[in-house]
Amino acid sequence: MGSRQHLDGLARSARSLQDTVGELHAALTAGDERRAGYARDRLAEQARAALGDSGAYGFEPPRPGPHAPTPDPDDLLAGAVRDLALSQALISAAADGGEADGSGGGVGVDGGSGRLRAAGDSLGRLAAALKPPDHFGFEAAASASPDLPTAIATLRQEAAACLDRIHERSAGVAGAALAKIPVVSTVATTTQEILDKLGVGALTGTLTKLAARALHKALTALHHLIPAAALDRVNAAVSQLADGLDKDKAAGPLLVSALLGTDGVRSALDERLGRDALDRARLDGARAELAELGDRFGKHMDVLAIAITVSTGLAAWLATPLAAGAVAALLLGVVLVLAADYADAWSLPVTVRGVRTVVEDATA
Repeated sequence: MGSRQHLDGLARSARSLQDTVGELHAALTAGDERRAGYARDRLAEQARAALGDSGAYGFEPPRPGPHAPTPDPDDLLAGAVRDLALSQALISAAADGGEADGSGGGVGVDGGSGRLRAAGDSLGRLAAALKPPDHFGFEAAASASPDLPTAIATLRQEAAACLDRIHERSAGVAGAALAKIPVVSTVATTTQEILDKLGVGALTGTLTKLAARALHKALTALHHLIPAAALDRVNAAVSQLADGLDKDKAAGPLLVSALLGTDGVRSALDERLGRDALDRARLDGARAELAELGDRFGKHMDVLAIAITVSTGLAAWLATPLAAGAVAALLLGVVLVLAADYADAWSLPVTVRGVRTVVEDATA
């Protein structure tokens, strides 16, 4: 996922933020307000550094046009979730410091410390999830198949397993989101629409204003993961997914498969693997690539699961469940776009070599 330098930097940032939140929690537990004040100041400094100290949240960069280079989705997602967790930490710290701002009322030390523990846990989980694997940057050599029929059969099996994993993991994350925010609206046209529904503009304290900026930056990055041209299709799929999971949570993987249209992908792969004069070594290489692809998608879903936990907590504190539905719709939209991208199921801007592409290249 993403560049090693970028992910390492985000993991270090998350771990450093976790340490500061832990220091604040310890100070509050000990009743040491002076020490707590230092920890809040440190958290604000870290937030400004993470945000680039670029000013108020109200500016939203334009969505990339149809011919603009597509930002790396791995880096966008990882950065967005770090900023969501940062926003959660800032709001929790603000609640302890009395920065209620009318956004949920004042919170005593017990309630605020509970939020701080949750914020620290989220940051710790994120740091672990963003840690690149030990083999990052090195591709393991594919084990050689004894003959061509075996190479074809094992590649077909790996492609099917990769598609199944995409269905299962995306359905699991979507189900978790809907369990926490059962009311889902549509993916907003702009990030500002979501912020308006959340009432972020009413935040005026130092830490809560920084939290608003972090939230804006995170939601903007998530929004950019959904191509503008696909917004109508994504909204229709989000609605169908929410309705289907509400009726039968166990049918999630089958529902995702239907929404993505991966039966067509499977048929296309079967046709490709039935061609004559295939190269055994290329098929073996594709099999290894698909195994790595499934692992990458799993990492995406691990990070998105953290985003859902953080976002639902933020939305519950800042707004009504109905307004929070806009956040749930955005997260579900990102899940579906990533799943479609990895499966090569929709006509989307190319950001990863998905299942269809890998098999087609190996059988060209």
